[in-house]
Amino acid sequence: MTKKYSKFLPTSEDFNLEHFPYYWVTQVHAQYVQNVDHVLKKYGLDNSRRRILLALKSKPNASVSDLSEMVVSKMSTTTKIVYRLKDEKLVNTYSCEDDARITRVILTEEGEKMFYKINDLTNVVLEQSFEGLTPLQIEKMMECLKHIFKNLAH
Repeated sequence: MTKKYSKFLPTSEDFNLEHFPYYWVTQVHAQYVQNVDHVLKKYGLDNSRRRILLALKSKPNASVSDLSEMVVSKMSTTTKIVYRLKDEKLVNTYSCEDDARITRVILTEEGEKMFYKINDLTNVVLEQSFEGLTPLQIEKMMECLKHIFKNLAH
């Protein structure tokens, strides 16, 4: 291990949890999910289902596999969420014409309406989370997170 990263790693002798970057990544994510879940309660939804609706809005007719990759979730978990959303009449599923093994998912009209309702609520959480930061700071943070993701993904 190189010394240049040692203060950030739990293996160092003088390790402090607050210097571990992934501590903050998980803390921010957990707090964000908690806040989002709280505001989504109004509509009987949670962050997991919101993420699928959001993914479908950005990629209509996505396969369950596509959705699983987009929301970084196990295929079995994504399938359960999709069928729960289907029971709630927010999405529909159909077999792909080219390959019947592939299940595609689309937002229903009710799902589209819900997407816009919950986006208004979750935007409040997003704005709260970015308070005190400039757009440039947010862009820089996203660049860093994307870079770290690419490092981890290969």
